[in-house]
Amino acid sequence: MPTIDPTQLQKVFGNIQLEPDAIAECQSICQSFGLAANELFIRWQTFVINRHGGDAGILPTRERILAVRAMLQQERDRRSTQRSTQASQTVKLTRNKERAQYDKNSVEGLLYNMVTGSQEQPPRTPQSVKRVGLLKGNASALRGRSMASPMSPSVFAEPSPSALRYSKRTNIGRVEDVLHSDLPPLQLPEPRPALVVSDLSANFTEDSSGDESDEEDKETKAPGAPAKRMRFMFEKLGTRTETINKRIERMALDVKAEYGITALANPTYPHQNEVTAVGRIVNINLDDAAAPISSDSLFLETSRRLGNGRRIMLNVQAAPSFSLFPGQVVAVEGKNLKGSEFAVSQFRPLPQLQHVGASDRLDTIEPFDAVVASGPYTLSDNFDYEPLRDLVDHIIAARPSLVLLLGPFVSETHPMLRDGQVDLMPDEIFQSQVAPHLNRLREALASRIYLVPSPDDLCLPYASFPQPALRREHLARIGLSEGINSLANPAQISVNGVNIAVSTMDTLFHLVKEEVSRLPALSDRLPRLAWHLVEQRHFYPLATPPAGCAGILASQDVMLRMLAAPDILIVPSQLRQFARVHENVVLLNPGHLSKGLSGGTFAKLAVHVAKSNETSSTMLGTSSRLFPAEFTSVEIKRI
Repeated sequence: MPTIDPTQLQKVFGNIQLEPDAIAECQSICQSFGLAANELFIRWQTFVINRHGGDAGILPTRERILAVRAMLQQERDRRSTQRSTQASQTVKLTRNKERAQYDKNSVEGLLYNMVTGSQEQPPRTPQSVKRVGLLKGNASALRGRSMASPMSPSVFAEPSPSALRYSKRTNIGRVEDVLHSDLPPLQLPEPRPALVVSDLSANFTEDSSGDESDEEDKETKAPGAPAKRMRFMFEKLGTRTETINKRIERMALDVKAEYGITALANPTYPHQNEVTAVGRIVNINLDDAAAPISSDSLFLETSRRLGNGRRIMLNVQAAPSFSLFPGQVVAVEGKNLKGSEFAVSQFRPLPQLQHVGASDRLDTIEPFDAVVASGPYTLSDNFDYEPLRDLVDHIIAARPSLVLLLGPFVSETHPMLRDGQVDLMPDEIFQSQVAPHLNRLREALASRIYLVPSPDDLCLPYASFPQPALRREHLARIGLSEGINSLANPAQISVNGVNIAVSTMDTLFHLVKEEVSRLPALSDRLPRLAWHLVEQRHFYPLATPPAGCAGILASQDVMLRMLAAPDILIVPSQLRQFARVHENVVLLNPGHLSKGLSGGTFAKLAVHVAKSNETSSTMLGTSSRLFPAEFTSVEIKRI
């Protein structure tokens, strides 16, 4: 390989000035290992990240360049050892009868392409004719195929067994749950009036009087403020504890105002009379730390101002009803006679958030209909995306005003991805299998189409919760045309005056394992789990997520807080789908469009709003003047 010119090296290293001895060593490394100047710079960045934590102030001195040489030599020796081992042993990675066989060249080639960005495919051994999912084609073959038409020749040799069963299913369109079935179908005038959609999180400014939120939070919440960087691997323990403290303090201020309490009590001190305290539920089992929550393992954690952050055991034997889980902020009334436990006489209802807008919004709300679906969008033994194809066909026929498609689109839990049966990157799967269907939908309808990311999505840059909205550049890179937009996760939007809150985190499934209750006010358990989010004003009120789940960013807690009371709360979950109304809020779990080897469900939603008159005012009553939940219909149907 010819010697690398010093100007090339200086150019790739940018503003970092290289010493002559460092340049000579770089030239020697490039010649010895067959590297280009930009490839050497990538290895230098890897070295800085691994050895110095990514410190931008580290300079490429000769000694450090020699350390890079040693790192490259170790990699070469390791590859040489692996090749000799593989040459002495005939190792065949056999899959089931429908799985392909990879040889060492194909695996090494895939890793090489991931590092260098090369599109060249190494020579491969003949592969089985029977393939499952995307094993039939490689990345370069799919890039040569037209992405615009979903009707282009299939890259699959034959459909999977579950795909055949799916095509012969007999429950197409079966209604699994319905809300307000007595309402007639919504008839919108032609041409359809344009939707008025706004992002509440961008326009809402919270009144922080009395709040102990720092200036950083206030700047983040201000309209037009730049978004904070999502540094999901750089959180400090103090950030999380400060976030918990602020949650308790915010609720304490509202409880005082709601019940006219002059001062809240410190529950850790002895009290002979009934007092009211605010704190967070904590599950501590003194005998078994891993034991699930029970009424005998409840503790109340106070804020620093209200109780120095101390915890006190709760005795809930006298409480007539409750529904509790770790992390829940509660207002308790009772006594602490001995100083060792707080005997709860009742849990006071928490004050609810106010709606954004006028006190009477009925005349400002316009009717609209929507289709809501949540991933996965393909069966668990292929990547044909038949459910997504059928959903798009249904949406084109129904012509709703709004389409909400919730992730995941390429799920990390898909068995074929988990077992390494796919030779495409997640972005390529989305570009070849998902984007054509969505672009077809965009071309056929003038509806508003929004995607909401999921922590389980492999084709998205953030694997934590919350997640920002995808930028237009990223949507274009994965093959989506103009007119398909993205919302944050969670998202709070206003559609024709109706406040809709959406979250793709399966909070309900996490809550169902952690809740303990006794004669709760809302007896239906699944809607009650969804109502916890509204009551707690938080999209993830649990103390900690379960193992294997995406991390919760305490530094981005402002994105997880409900900024206003929702009219419709959409929380997809693997639990049973439902649509209910509680306290004038529509609680909706549309289910997943695909459930393992069979099709799932999606939801059709319609807001029927007539202009206020004497009849509608009598029917709705004063409590429903903010949002007429009685005039909102939902159908959850089989795909």
